[in-house]
Amino acid sequence: MQAERGAAPGPLVGRVGEGRFGGADWVGFALRRLRQYGLSPRSLAVRMAVAFALTLALILLAASSWVYWGLSARMMQEDRESVLRKLDTVAALLQNLPVQSDALRQEAYLKLPPDAPRDLFLRLRTAGGMVLLQTPGFNPALTAADFQSPDAQGAPQLHKAQLPHDLHFLTAMLPLTARATAGAAPEAVRLEVALNRTAESRILADYRLRLAVVLLAAIVAAAAAGYAIAWRGLRPLRHMADAARDIGAQDLHRRLDTRQLPDELQILALAFNATLQRLEESFGRISQFSADIAHELRTPLTNLWGGLEVALGRPREPAQYREALESAVEECTRLSQMIQALLFLAQTEHPDTALRPDRLDVAHELRALAEFFDATAAEAGVGLKVHAAPHVILQADRMLLQRAVANLIGNALAHTPRGGTVTLSADAQGNSVRIEVADTGCGIAAEHLPYLFDRFYRADAARSRTRGGLGLGLALVRNIVRLHGGEVSVESRPGHGTRMMLDWPLR
Repeated sequence: MQAERGAAPGPLVGRVGEGRFGGADWVGFALRRLRQYGLSPRSLAVRMAVAFALTLALILLAASSWVYWGLSARMMQEDRESVLRKLDTVAALLQNLPVQSDALRQEAYLKLPPDAPRDLFLRLRTAGGMVLLQTPGFNPALTAADFQSPDAQGAPQLHKAQLPHDLHFLTAMLPLTARATAGAAPEAVRLEVALNRTAESRILADYRLRLAVVLLAAIVAAAAAGYAIAWRGLRPLRHMADAARDIGAQDLHRRLDTRQLPDELQILALAFNATLQRLEESFGRISQFSADIAHELRTPLTNLWGGLEVALGRPREPAQYREALESAVEECTRLSQMIQALLFLAQTEHPDTALRPDRLDVAHELRALAEFFDATAAEAGVGLKVHAAPHVILQADRMLLQRAVANLIGNALAHTPRGGTVTLSADAQGNSVRIEVADTGCGIAAEHLPYLFDRFYRADAARSRTRGGLGLGLALVRNIVRLHGGEVSVESRPGHGTRMMLDWPLR
């Protein structure tokens, strides 16, 4: 029979001191300290450390709660069994023995070792409240209200009672019929059993305190370890930042070394290298563009300057001045056209350029362009034909489409000898519409084809200048098509003509 327990530990003495600052002050102080030591709350290492610490805290909290619940439930189960066993034992004795029998006295006055505290008590009282039998040390503060009546089936109900001075008891009551002495008549009595759980409550409180200390220490250790691991793991990222910081406009050819980087950072490094590649290409194009502009503007400006200096060098006839002014006007017109073309070309190079797409019947648009160039083709002695599949619908900006195709038609007419033919065709090919401008002209050498759509590039510079070309038409065509998400290509052989192909996506 489990009736008594070992000595209970003394009460825990301790109190958490109150700080000098409020909660908001402590938060501000902590944030200042973090920044002082380079631990900014926005730092990725700090965030990883906090996440690591919180994850470990949740795991430890769940594990500790489960262990604590198991220990508490086990202790409560043992206490319940002790109380119910005492009730059953005394109830069985009272069926055959009077209250003042030796067996009942032995149950009530069970002898213990000198240093063992008594924690299981019983008391027998009459309906009038007179005590018939009571274990020594039974706490008088336990009143009838601390003992619950049995349930409807007559089973005793256990009740947790808490008394002043942090005393905890587990109580139960069972109404019985018993005789006070051997010759007395049976009467109704109350069998009350109380188990002192103060020691267990203190053990559990001490266990909770220790768990809290262990949990707090584990969180701090996990945060420190997590920060150290994150700081070390992010070292390649800091090296990448240092290397990227050293790359300037003159070092765009440099690239980040990805051989020793982790897989996750390799993706970032490769993306950064690709960005550097695009920047290098863009800077190269800008530098080349600036050089080309300077070269192209120098010629008309030199001609204009020279002509005016010659005209002003000595007195001349009015007709000579008029001729000089007409030449200056021609050069100014050429400069104006070049500036307008460059401005329009710059607009078409931006992906966010506002487009006004319409549903266009490609065959109708090509026939309209053929009618517009019909007089020019007749004057040049070149045939202009249209072979377009019917009902081919394209979503595109009408003005830009007409300008792109018109530039190709103008080039084709300019480089096709008399008796030749320029053919316009269009057909749907899968998810795109292909518009072709083919001529039977002189053709283009293979070494010129890769650069044909660059700004100011001329396959035959002398012939282009005599025809008044700026070298911007094909670059403008490419930009317009790419602005719509398409692509441009060319096929040509010297002496066999040229075929320009514009692939417009269907939307």
